Amino acid sequence: MDMSGTDHAEADKVELLTTAMGGQGDALAEWRGRRVFVPLALPGERVRASLRPAAGGDLGAAEVEILKPSPDRIGPAQETCGGCALRAWAEPAYRAWKIDLVGQALGHRGLRLPDRLETVFVPPATRRRAEFAAAKQGGKIALGFHARGSTAIVDRHECPILAPALRALLAPLRAVMDQILQDGRSADVLATQTLTGIDLLITADEAPGSTARAILARFAAEADIARIGWQAKRGTPEPIVLLRAPQVRFGEVTVDLPMPPFLQPSVEGEMALKSAILSMTGRLKRIAELYAGAGTFTFDLAKIGKVHAVEGSKPALTALEQAAKRAQLGDRITTEARDLERAPLTFQELKNFDAVVFDPPRAGAKAQAETLAKTRVKRIAGVSCNPATFARDARALVDGGYDMTAMTIVDQFIWSHHVELVAEFRQR
Repeated sequence: MDMSGTDHAEADKVELLTTAMGGQGDALAEWRGRRVFVPLALPGERVRASLRPAAGGDLGAAEVEILKPSPDRIGPAQETCGGCALRAWAEPAYRAWKIDLVGQALGHRGLRLPDRLETVFVPPATRRRAEFAAAKQGGKIALGFHARGSTAIVDRHECPILAPALRALLAPLRAVMDQILQDGRSADVLATQTLTGIDLLITADEAPGSTARAILARFAAEADIARIGWQAKRGTPEPIVLLRAPQVRFGEVTVDLPMPPFLQPSVEGEMALKSAILSMTGRLKRIAELYAGAGTFTFDLAKIGKVHAVEGSKPALTALEQAAKRAQLGDRITTEARDLERAPLTFQELKNFDAVVFDPPRAGAKAQAETLAKTRVKRIAGVSCNPATFARDARALVDGGYDMTAMTIVDQFIWSHHVELVAEFRQR
């Protein structure tokens, strides 16, 4: 809507009134019948911005200036990296929106939030896993995160969402990337805080030379980095410095972190998901854990019953198997390497279990959910970091005779549009 009466052809900018928050964290407005996505704005704000074409016939706003801020605004509208787009939004409104994201995704599939709904909002300074972008141009190094919808790097010298150990890593990591990157080159650096120190995986266009390896070995010793791995794009990661095996603890079991590593973003978020899963599976004794990873939930589930852990990543499954062997849990945990999208557990195989836990990647578990829907498994706990694909899979389960009876929403992707959840399904 044109709030100023100025014709767009005669002005570089137009005035808009934002009415809601979109699913990707951009406020929504309207201009002459077309939807406008307004970054950096909040619902209920009058803004001035230039317009540009966007996908699907919509418009995107740029050079956004806040003319009349929302009462829910608690900070300035400033360009940030993609991870903290909503930092300026007051907590009550922000939290309600996170819940509504899940509710809307379910609504698109004819479902609704269950009556038993819990929410967990993880505080800042807890992120133990982050992927930094690094680039060197004109002799200057930039290290930080990508700007929203862009390959440009927002150079960071501090970050409020990171755990202290990762925040402390920013300066020395910037210095070492300045040394090993040639001008015009870039790399991604996945940093993970573990019990035994920081684990780094650098992904770049090509393998490191002897000089870069020597620099990284010295850096690991000086900064007490547990492991530094390197992955040439489309290649297999290899450890080039190993002072100690990076380790995490799942339940009471210590696990050597595989490479590439995967963990829940925060300990707090992991514990919230785990608590919900254990509540949902109850005391059922025969449990199938699908997309088990390196055992994030496996070892706690094994305290309840016997667990069959299925995972497609061989490094992750090997880490789980070795940890189970060291803990002498061979009588409680069995494992299977399997691509569940291509070869989901069959109806006959699922008949052997009382409970199923699945935690797929963002693409969801379409094939497995469709098979599960045909079974009579007593309890299903579905974990997801993508409400849209979760809603699709939940619809299949509900159509197959299950009720979605409980849900816990976990916000550990602070100030972003991402949200995680776990839901319980029971046979009718």
